Amino acid sequence: MNRLAQFFYVVQEGFRQMIRAKGLSAAVIVTVAAALFQLSIFLGVDRVLDRALSSAQESFEMVVFLAPSAQPADVQRVQSLLTADSRVAAVKVITKDEALQDFRKDPDIDQMVQALGENPLPDSFNVTLKKEAADNVGDLIAQLKQDPQVDEVNYGQGQVETVSKLTQAVRCVGLFLGGFIFLAALFIISNTLTLSLWARRDDLAMMARLGAPSWMRWGPYVWEGFLQGFSGALLVCVLLELIHRSSSALLQAFGGFSELLDLPTQDWVSLYLTLGFLGAALGALGAFLALRKKWVREIQ
Repeated sequence: MNRLAQFFYVVQEGFRQMIRAKGLSAAVIVTVAAALFQLSIFLGVDRVLDRALSSAQESFEMVVFLAPSAQPADVQRVQSLLTADSRVAAVKVITKDEALQDFRKDPDIDQMVQALGENPLPDSFNVTLKKEAADNVGDLIAQLKQDPQVDEVNYGQGQVETVSKLTQAVRCVGLFLGGFIFLAALFIISNTLTLSLWARRDDLAMMARLGAPSWMRWGPYVWEGFLQGFSGALLVCVLLELIHRSSSALLQAFGGFSELLDLPTQDWVSLYLTLGFLGAALGALGAFLALRKKWVREIQ
C-alpha cells in the first residue's frame, strides 16, 4: 500500500469510526460545543472592549479653558501653541458667546444667565489628539497649566485608562477561566475517546501484528477527534450566528449584550475562525492524549 493509499485509508477510517460510534461522537461534539460556547463569551467581550478602547483613544479630546481676563492675543497665542504640536489632530476655538448660546438652549440655565446679566463663560478650545498620542500628552498639559491665561485643562485620560484596565482585567479573568474550561473539556474528551479506543482495541492489535506503520494506526483516531472537535465548533458558530441574526431585540433588553451585535463583520469572522481552530485543536489533542494511555501504547 503506497503512501497516498495509506493517507486515504486514515481519512476514510476516521470518518467511518465517527459514524459508527454515534453516541461517543455526539458526546464529544456536545462537550466541545459547550466549552467553546463559554469561551466565545469571553472572546466576544474582549473584542467589544478592544473596540471601546480604540474608540476612546480615537475620540480622545482635551478642553482648554482660558481665564476670564484673556485677551484676543492670548487666544491666538494658545491656539498657535496647540496647532504647532505634532500630537494635536485638530483645534476648535469656542468663544464665550458661542458657549453661552449653547448653554442658553436649556431654559433653566437661560434664566440663570438672564439673572446674572452678563456672560460668565470663558473662551475655550476643543482639542482632538491623535490616537497614538493619547498616552503621551503630560508635558503639553503641564505647559498649558503653567500659562497664566489658562484657567483649566480637562482631558479624558481617566476614561482611556479605565477602559484599558477593564480590558486587561477581563483578559486575565478570561485567560484563567478559559484555560480551566479548555483543560476540563480536554480531560472529558480524552476519557470519552479512551472508551472508543477500548472498544476497538482488537483492531489496533491486529494492525500492529500486520506491521502497519504507527501513524496509520493512530491516524484515524486523531482525525476522528479533529472532525468531532471541528463539528462542535461548527455547531457553536451556527448557534452564535442564529443569535446574532434573530435575537437583537432580546439581547438589547439585557443592557450591554447588544454591543456584541454591533461588532463589525470581520470581528465575527475572526471569532468563528478562532472557535473553529480551538475546536479542532481540542478534539485532536484529546485523541492524542487518549492514544498516549499506557494500555494503548502497549497494544501498539
